[in-house]
Amino acid sequence: MRRYSLLPLSLLSAAALFALPAFAQEARIYCCDDANGRKVCGDFVPKECERRAYEERDNKGYVINKVEAPLTPEQQARRAAENDRKQNEEKAKAEERRRNMALLSTYASEADIDASRDRSLREVDKLIKEAEQAVANAEKNQAKANAEKEFYKGKELPADLKSKIRDLEAATAAKRVVLDARKRDIGLVNAKFADERKKFRELKGIAGASPANAAKPAEAAPAAPSAVATTPAPAEAKKP
Repeated sequence: MRRYSLLPLSLLSAAALFALPAFAQEARIYCCDDANGRKVCGDFVPKECERRAYEERDNKGYVINKVEAPLTPEQQARRAAENDRKQNEEKAKAEERRRNMALLSTYASEADIDASRDRSLREVDKLIKEAEQAVANAEKNQAKANAEKEFYKGKELPADLKSKIRDLEAATAAKRVVLDARKRDIGLVNAKFADERKKFRELKGIAGASPANAAKPAEAAPAAPSAVATTPAPAEAKKP
């Protein structure tokens, strides 16, 4: 490999141009700065450039390509982390676009959103009633088992009765957990449809505040008419 480390780059270009025969005029020169800051060049990549950034020049000395130095493990880790971050951002944007398209294809108006919310709340209300009944049944069975304990006051409870009471207590506690979760679903449903309403208005460019019925409790019973006591007006006195 020819090396040109001691020649200025301009002289190197001219020397290379006139020294090479016509068929070799397309030769390439590779240059980098070595560890001491000196310019090192060659018609192949010099050994000093193997782990460093270098330039590829044509036979006239013009830079036609630049090659970056190999990344250190830390740089590779940072670049991989940055690439992952960008990919995650792109995935999130694509998922947001997908949800927006699904929202617009599902609802034609805010009234459709309200109707869907009301259906969901009715279903939640049904599940709450079922969970309440399950808790009531479990508490009833537990009360019966506890009543059996009265026959064994001052005595050791039979093993099967102990096991029965323990199982019923666990079953009752589990059903109460389910009931609490069903009640929390009311808030989750309202929040979900409030977000969908807000996004729908943004996508449709609807200005102004959302209507007051953006969220409501499940199956709220209509308020009973207020009983207002009325005092009959005094009869008009007859004129003599």
